[in-house]
Amino acid sequence: MAAKKAAENAVKVDIGKPNSEPQWKFFLSSAKYTCYGGARGGGKSWAVVRKAALGAYTYPGIRILILGREYGDMEGTLIDPMLKILAPGTYNYNKSEHAITFTNGSKIKFGNMPGYGAAVQGKYQGQEYEWLFIDEATQFLESEFRGLAGVVRGANKIPKRVYLTCNPGGVGHQWVKRIFVTRDFLPEENPDDYLFLKATVEDNVDLLKGSPDYVNALNLLPEDVRRAHRFGDWDALSGGFFPEF
Repeated sequence: MAAKKAAENAVKVDIGKPNSEPQWKFFLSSAKYTCYGGARGGGKSWAVVRKAALGAYTYPGIRILILGREYGDMEGTLIDPMLKILAPGTYNYNKSEHAITFTNGSKIKFGNMPGYGAAVQGKYQGQEYEWLFIDEATQFLESEFRGLAGVVRGANKIPKRVYLTCNPGGVGHQWVKRIFVTRDFLPEENPDDYLFLKATVEDNVDLLKGSPDYVNALNLLPEDVRRAHRFGDWDALSGGFFPEF
């Protein structure tokens, strides 16, 4: 009887379907640290929105932090798309706190770090989350990544995970490339903890159908940026920043 009642009360959410092998692997990854990086338009934000929403419904009481440099950068790519797919009546969104609270006790918090070093200076010190998503991870310092990873903990059986999405380039280009792409690990880093999934625009079938000119727009970028953002080439940018930025 209890099982039947639980089935009747189960929440049904239509999140769509992953349209590429990397997206499927992102959903199925059990690695402690999963980095989904490469070309622009590869469907990384789509995957983050659905992965976080599924986590909130699957693990009642889970605490999820989705982090970016600025809230404005996440409004159109992560926050608004997530609110559109959540089941009505199962959540409440507090815009001033940038937090979604679910009726099953789960919570998704959208956080920002507008200045470098906040993670290791106490902004998130003392907080606990089971899942952490770092959007545009190459815009973060390695010390920030390690400091943020310290909030992923909890005395429960919910799996503890860190998910990163990024494009080549930015202040964190070198450390992301070292750990996830070339896998040049330090003695204290366990290779089994880290998984890299390469994103290409060709993977995103839905985008190519809806915006067939998008690839051409990437092809018109300056050569080094084109190689990085069109093909996900981590060797195209030797420095940390794009010259025109």
